[in-house]
Amino acid sequence: MSTSDLLLLGIVLFVLIDFSAGMVINYLNERSKNQPISAEGAEIFNPEEYAKSMAYGTAKYRFEMLTTLISTVTILAAIILGGFSWLDAQLRDRLNNNLLITVVFIAILILISTIANLPAGYYSTFVIEEKFGFNKSTKKLFFQDAIKQLLISLALGLVLLYAVAWIYQELQSQFWIIAWALFAAFSLFMFIFGTRIFLPMFNKLKPLPEGELRTAVEDYCQKQGFPLSKLYEMDASKRSTKLNAFFSGMGKVKIIGLYDTLIEKLSTQETVAVLAHEVGHYKRKHVYTMFAFSNLQTLIIFSLMGWLLGNPNLSKALGSDTPSFHLSMLAFFLLFSPVSTLLGLINNSFSRRNEYQADQYSIDTYPGAREHMYNALKKLSRESLSNLNPHPVYVAVHYSHPPILDRLANLHK
Repeated sequence: MSTSDLLLLGIVLFVLIDFSAGMVINYLNERSKNQPISAEGAEIFNPEEYAKSMAYGTAKYRFEMLTTLISTVTILAAIILGGFSWLDAQLRDRLNNNLLITVVFIAILILISTIANLPAGYYSTFVIEEKFGFNKSTKKLFFQDAIKQLLISLALGLVLLYAVAWIYQELQSQFWIIAWALFAAFSLFMFIFGTRIFLPMFNKLKPLPEGELRTAVEDYCQKQGFPLSKLYEMDASKRSTKLNAFFSGMGKVKIIGLYDTLIEKLSTQETVAVLAHEVGHYKRKHVYTMFAFSNLQTLIIFSLMGWLLGNPNLSKALGSDTPSFHLSMLAFFLLFSPVSTLLGLINNSFSRRNEYQADQYSIDTYPGAREHMYNALKKLSRESLSNLNPHPVYVAVHYSHPPILDRLANLHK
């Protein structure tokens, strides 16, 4: 068996292992979910709400199993039947510039993926989310969002891809450090300015109106020496009833956004306690450490790419006798899935630890925050029909925040 055949076998096996592991983990989580309500859970849901939360979880589970099966079969078919190499050959017959071939190849994959995912997104929004009372989006808004997301993905992704492919063409195996530096610079730009540039394309951000809440927020931030650049209210209610808040930015550019749904459902004290949690992420340097860890992950990826992309067997594994950057990169990421899973586990573990620390910061710096956070988290869970009993393995793989009952218990320690 040739090297390219072994690589093809490895790619198929990794796809199947990833699919099988995902199915087993989701199944374990579904079984774990369906437990009698505990005393702690009864503080969040009444029996009818708890039954509704389990039905919501089951609906999402079944739909995810179906969509995962379809996407896995599609990817395996494209790999085994030579769909990727066929597309590459078609482009080579029509174009004679390798960089242009790479850009058009990836653009077509992005376009196909977007169109293929539209039915699933539509069903999730207008059937599942609608059935359980979350959806506030219109069909017009749904398709507008999809088009905007596609255009942004193409505009940003293809420019970055072209730059990385050009660097690779010029430097070959030494390209990875320059390409990583470019990617890190772009990540830094997006981290600081991305919210201000792209979020207004989807949502209206208006300054939080003068009143009790704004005064309480500004007083808290002033006492903590937190120079708040912007404090926004976001019209999240035009898409969903779910509650949230977010923090973005670095250095002097710090933005806090509060969903209008969160402002509506939480008291002033509960909202400030949640905001204090977000400030805690900044004060405890979580913003910087997670950004650094993210760039460390991309450094690992690019260093491995620099080592492997020059191997012509990567393109051959996908059915092409002509080595190409895009086919080699696609094969690389399919083979990279075990490392990606490991990095994800580490990232989630750090993130969950950070959430506990941010909760503690809220308690330490805002009077009464222990009870205010406790009540706010119960409301957040109730309004989103959270799973109260996720399986530990599912938590390790998928949860960037601790399970709600663990977090509540930690608040009362």
